[in-house]
Amino acid sequence: MTSTDQLILRTGVPDDVLAISALAIQVFLDTYAIDGVRPDLAREAFREYAVEAFEARLREPERRFLLAMRGAGLAGFAELTINDRAAPAGEVSGSELVRLYVQPRFQSIGLGRRLLSAAEGVAAEGGARTLWLTAWEGNERARAFYARCGYADIGQTSYEFEGQAYPNRVLARLCQ
Repeated sequence: MTSTDQLILRTGVPDDVLAISALAIQVFLDTYAIDGVRPDLAREAFREYAVEAFEARLREPERRFLLAMRGAGLAGFAELTINDRAAPAGEVSGSELVRLYVQPRFQSIGLGRRLLSAAEGVAAEGGARTLWLTAWEGNERARAFYARCGYADIGQTSYEFEGQAYPNRVLARLCQ
């Protein structure tokens, strides 16, 4: 069993895009393809999580990637914005945790909490008072994780692609 002390957190750099892309596709499909990989999910995964998409996001000055590395292997990452933006519900603004993805093999060992804590620190250093995120309503495991970490459910939004809307919950917490 792996422990979190075998994992090093560091900031993502352009050379990391291939591993970030692969891990994002893996976790996205593991989470959302609960009835098998449909063509619309595959297209969304390859579009949203393409190497080129992450290359562009890594160049954005207001975006940060925190990576959890085990040697040369990527175990998880957090992607966040450090600019002040309004959450889609709850009349809250702050930094957005765009995604927190942990490879299934490294789940349930505290890595998600460690990445989340680091993301909260980066947000606070950037001047944010609040970190907010959206989580798919059907992802009960993620929603329970964020609740255990002190995130409050402040409303609903949806994530849309290919004409289909997926209900999401908006969660927020004051940065410490």
